[in-house]
Amino acid sequence: MTLSTSSSDHVRPPWRKVWALVLILSIVIVGSWEALVRQAGLGPEYNDNRSLWTDARHRLNRHGDNAIALLGASRLQYAVDVATMSQALDRPVVQLSVEGTSALALLENLAADPRFHGTVIYSVAPAFTLNSALPRIEAGKQQEWVEYYFGQSRSRRMEQSLRLYLQGALAFRSPDAQLTRVIPSILSSGSLPDRDQKTTFANRVLHKDYSKVSAEVDELGMVQFYLENTVPFSKPEFDVILSYLDTLVLLLRQKGVDVYFLRLPSSAEVKLLETAFFPRPVFWDVMEQRLDATFIHADDYPEMAGFMSQDGSHVDSQHIVDFTNVLMDVLRKNKL
Repeated sequence: MTLSTSSSDHVRPPWRKVWALVLILSIVIVGSWEALVRQAGLGPEYNDNRSLWTDARHRLNRHGDNAIALLGASRLQYAVDVATMSQALDRPVVQLSVEGTSALALLENLAADPRFHGTVIYSVAPAFTLNSALPRIEAGKQQEWVEYYFGQSRSRRMEQSLRLYLQGALAFRSPDAQLTRVIPSILSSGSLPDRDQKTTFANRVLHKDYSKVSAEVDELGMVQFYLENTVPFSKPEFDVILSYLDTLVLLLRQKGVDVYFLRLPSSAEVKLLETAFFPRPVFWDVMEQRLDATFIHADDYPEMAGFMSQDGSHVDSQHIVDFTNVLMDVLRKNKL
C-alpha cells in the first residue's frame, strides 16, 4: 500500500516585505515624534554631562598651544560666550567649567599634562574654592569626570562622538524630551512639557530663561544655598590650599602657561554674603600675594557690573555676549 504525502511546498514568509514594512513604520513613528518634539520647542539640545565635558577636554588637546581653557563652576559657564571670545581673540576657547564643583582636579590635570601649553582662566567662585564644606556640596564630581576622561578607550570615544552627534541633530534626544519628563506631563495635562529653564549648547555654554523662575524664588534659592552650605576655610586649611595652588601654578608657569584667576561679579544678597563669609583681605588679597598669576577682581572694574541676573550669582543670559566683550577688554588690559 502506497503512503500518500502532500506535494504542497511550504509557504516561505515574505521576510523582505515584513522588514521593509517594519522599517517604514519605524521611520514614520520616529519622524512623527521628532516633528512633534521640535514643534513643542524641546530640542535639539545637549545634556551637560561627563560625555560632553570629556569631548571638550579632548578638543583642548587638539587645539595646541594657543588654546584658552576656562575652569570654574556655573558662573563662568553663564558668563562667557565661547564663540564670541574665540572669534575676538582669534584663539580657540574651551569651556571646561562644571556646574556646582571645584576646578582644582582639572587644574592639577592640566599642570601635569605635557601637551597643554595654552592659557588658563580660573574662575574663583568662593563657595566652590574657599569653602571647607565643599566635599559635601560637590562630592568630587569634577575629579570623577577627569578620571572618566583618562579611562576612555578609542571605541568608547567613537561611541561618545556618535551619541553627541545624534543629540545635537535629533530633538527627541534632548534632555527636555526624556520620557521621565514627557510621560508625567502628558498624564497630568495631556500635553508635552515646556522647555526647561536651562539650555546647554554644544560648546558647553549655559543659558537660563529667567522668565520661568520668579526673581524672589531665584535669589532666595542662592541665599539659602550659601547659608546652608558655607563654612569658610580656617587659616590652616587655607594655607594648605594655597600651597597646593602654588605648586600647580608653578608647574603651569614652567610650561609657559599664563594663569589668570578671575573673580566674576555677584550682586544683591549673594554679594553681601560672599563679602561677609570671604572677606577680600583675608582670602583674595592673600592669594594674589602668594601665587605667580594674574588676578582680576570684578570690584576693580566697574564696567563688569550691571549684567547680573535676578539670582545675584550669574550673568543674565540675555547679556552674555555684551558681558563677554567687556570681560575681554579687561583681560586685554591684563596682557592676555
